[in-house]
Amino acid sequence: MASSHTEKLKNFLTRIQSGPSANEAVGGFESALSPLEDAEAIAARSALPDSRRGLVKSALEKLGTNQELSREEGFVTEAIIIPDKRPAIDIVGGDFQVDHPLWTQFSSDPLLHGNIKKALPSVGRIELSNHPTSPYGGTGFVVGKDLLMTNRHVAEIFSVGLGYNQIKFKNGLSAGIDFERERSSEIYTIIAVRKVVMIHPYWDMALLQVDGLAAEHAPLLLSVQDPDELINTPIAVIGYPAFDARNDARVQNEVFRGLYNIKRLQPGLIMPRTLIASFGKMVSALCHDSSTLGGNSGSEVYDPKSGKVLALHFAGVYLDRNYCVPTGELARDGRVVDAGVNFEPGASGGTPTWQAWWRNTDEERAIQEPTRPPSPPAASSLAPGQGMSWTVPIEILIRIGEQPLVSLASPPTPPEALPATEAMVSPNHDPNYSTRRGYNTKFLPIAVPAPEPRNLDMVVCLGGRPLIPYHHFSLALHKARRIALFTASNLDAAAAARTPEAERTYDRKTLGGLGKADMEKWFPDPRIDPAFQLPDRFYNKDKGAFDKGHIVRRDDVAWGKSFEEAQFANGDTFHITNCSPQVSGFNQSAQGVDNWGDLENYVMKQAAADKLSIFAGPVLAKDDPIFVGVDDLGPVRLQIPRQYWKIILVADGGMLKSFAFVLRQDLSDTPLDATWQKYMISIADLAALNPLVKLDKSIEQADQSGRDSGVTIRELVAIELIAKKASSRKAAITQ
Repeated sequence: MASSHTEKLKNFLTRIQSGPSANEAVGGFESALSPLEDAEAIAARSALPDSRRGLVKSALEKLGTNQELSREEGFVTEAIIIPDKRPAIDIVGGDFQVDHPLWTQFSSDPLLHGNIKKALPSVGRIELSNHPTSPYGGTGFVVGKDLLMTNRHVAEIFSVGLGYNQIKFKNGLSAGIDFERERSSEIYTIIAVRKVVMIHPYWDMALLQVDGLAAEHAPLLLSVQDPDELINTPIAVIGYPAFDARNDARVQNEVFRGLYNIKRLQPGLIMPRTLIASFGKMVSALCHDSSTLGGNSGSEVYDPKSGKVLALHFAGVYLDRNYCVPTGELARDGRVVDAGVNFEPGASGGTPTWQAWWRNTDEERAIQEPTRPPSPPAASSLAPGQGMSWTVPIEILIRIGEQPLVSLASPPTPPEALPATEAMVSPNHDPNYSTRRGYNTKFLPIAVPAPEPRNLDMVVCLGGRPLIPYHHFSLALHKARRIALFTASNLDAAAAARTPEAERTYDRKTLGGLGKADMEKWFPDPRIDPAFQLPDRFYNKDKGAFDKGHIVRRDDVAWGKSFEEAQFANGDTFHITNCSPQVSGFNQSAQGVDNWGDLENYVMKQAAADKLSIFAGPVLAKDDPIFVGVDDLGPVRLQIPRQYWKIILVADGGMLKSFAFVLRQDLSDTPLDATWQKYMISIADLAALNPLVKLDKSIEQADQSGRDSGVTIRELVAIELIAKKASSRKAAITQ
């Protein structure tokens, strides 16, 4: 019996294969072949080596008989078979060439090719040149004289307000648009956004004003046709797909050939309308099945035959469908029409059915009668960088709100049974940085001094002190490597500390203040010069090579005398100062790699204690491999640690005991998953391996590696004891 995920793969593939062909809708397109007939052609068009092409056929055969796919068969299905029906086509020099048999008419038919080529110069990338984490926010296209259309959730990255009169740029932020950014292009011209003309209160749409658009960036014509009349229309989504570091790098790199953030043409078909949550309400969105990524937010959904924009793309669900705002609906809104949007004749304007949402914008509120409908639920602004979801063949993440999805074709479903949408949210954390006390040396019955950096000049100092305090932990930040040199934390596993207010919930989502499907967003420490912090952008631009790995584990420090104390400690672990680039797998126990945080549980159980002090960090070696990535200022070369260390300290029977471990990662196959090996090591050998960090003598005196308790731990965890010679490693360590 196939799993639910395999069933989704099968259903989606069946839908896009058996749906109306382009030949039926336009004329001249080849009909989709049956899965087995098409297997060889799919494999030939893919970048798979010959040795793996048999996987395509075996995957299709299994899907046809409802069998479970292997991991590799699942990969070729998601990364090759499915997007083979909905390819991503490069734009080069303002033109394109399609050799895919299902979509060759986009090149060979003079009308289709001419219309698409004419539209390409009017689609650009929304640039955020001075944004702290996001180089760009999505896509926009010209819809009037010096007027752009994009998504509301894109505009809210750099502006605040709702409606059309009182919208302002966020302090210190600006935006622009670049109509180039094609494959191999070195011409980048950013035209500044002068004003946010409108942020629509109902649809995920915004209008931006720019100055001095050239004639080549002509306004596109927006359709006023009834959305229900557009079903099965072949369309071309034009936009700038962006890599998403949280999703399978192999799948993305296969589909998009390792190239992101450039202009792409993504063909597909219009699908029936469906209800979807958008900014605190359910909207009836038009759907399509093109292969889009998060940077496509704000893309035009274009009809090559009529030469008109049919919709504004804004979101999607993996292995389901993409969602877009029908331009025919926008044409019914008098405020949108009056803003100068280039609709085809027949735009009715007037008062739309969503008029109540306009009445609750700031500029409308003052002129309304005292008695009016209550305000709808407020929509959460999209956090910087939030337009980075991706899709194969459709978007994996919806970046708006927390409401469920409902299909118009389905019977009503209880809210608790519906899937929630997802957003990137900074976990709740203490806004007052003066309250942080950091690592407590007297946390255990026996005082345990924190480690010290051997050289103060190599670390960031706050107030002359090398340890940066947070709630329940401290860290020393290496200036050159831009990651923690080491951390020192306190763990209290007692029930009273873990659940100090019994009526509250202490799971990860609740502590972080996140919605059911939200994901944590890492954030910088405002006390520290950004030059010494490795920004979120580095991880979003590394093509999936690295995870954002906690050094201080979130679960270790999420305790306290109150819910707020536990919550603030939980949030503090998401500072990027506590983040280290770790090859995918180190921080993902679900991928089959043991979570080495479980070592702490073994130590506590053996000592019958519920308190630990923990030191941890990377081994910064001179010969660590260099990774060429991107930070907020441009390209950056950084060395990536191959080893991490941890010392667990416990008071047992009035004695201090210390247990040291190292974990090694293999970087040879980056950006693929790494192979990890876990070892116990003596404190003396760890000190030799890691001479940048000075440990108190009491730590070595308490070493259990050669004692019975150390042997017990090794047997429980099934790891080996390794020995190092001090003289063999000192020369390999960087200062």
